[in-house]
Amino acid sequence: MFTVMETKISRRDMTLMGAGIAVLLVGKFADSAVNGFAAEDSNALNAAVQHVASVPESIGNWTSTSSTLSEREIEVAGIEGYIRREYRNAKTGYRINLTLLCGHSGPMSVHPPTACFEGVGYTLISGPTITTVKHDTALPGQMNKSSFRQGNASVPEIVRVFWGWGADGGWSAPANPRFSFRGQPFLYKLYVTDSWLEDTGRTPLPQIESFLEDAMPVICAALGG
Repeated sequence: MFTVMETKISRRDMTLMGAGIAVLLVGKFADSAVNGFAAEDSNALNAAVQHVASVPESIGNWTSTSSTLSEREIEVAGIEGYIRREYRNAKTGYRINLTLLCGHSGPMSVHPPTACFEGVGYTLISGPTITTVKHDTALPGQMNKSSFRQGNASVPEIVRVFWGWGADGGWSAPANPRFSFRGQPFLYKLYVTDSWLEDTGRTPLPQIESFLEDAMPVICAALGG
């Protein structure tokens, strides 16, 4: 067992990923130009919603607390099912925030978090870049990764976000997800964030990487049915 400095994620971080979620409304209409509203399969979508709900609240040493989106956010964004949780590792003290959405492929395939974070005062400092998620499963595991700085304090907060899309439990980060997932009756969208206080000479804690390595096989199994 080893000890690390615990990084506390502020209450604001729990709502960041929903701050700009209304922008997804555009996806409902923009998707008609690509999919023509033809990719509706209520049985497949309903099953996908149940898969989202089956993602465990505890995964290995990670336990979670849940929070909710508003009814307005759910309606406007076209969300049919979701979970939003803060997971904490009891051994390391690592904390991450996970938001997993499910809905029709049009609304789910738009609105990168870069727009959301910058819209609430964060400055993009790196990315987006594609990163391979290390986990013990044959399913693909690629996600986008970006970092943002908040505030002008001498030691400002840095927030990292990993995000990707999938339809079978695997994850990818295509340049044009709306085109890549055209024709799908549903789509999953995953965000994972962590935060730390910027301090010269200190290496960021690998909170997201540690979580994904432990949790991704479990999440893939739940969503792959």
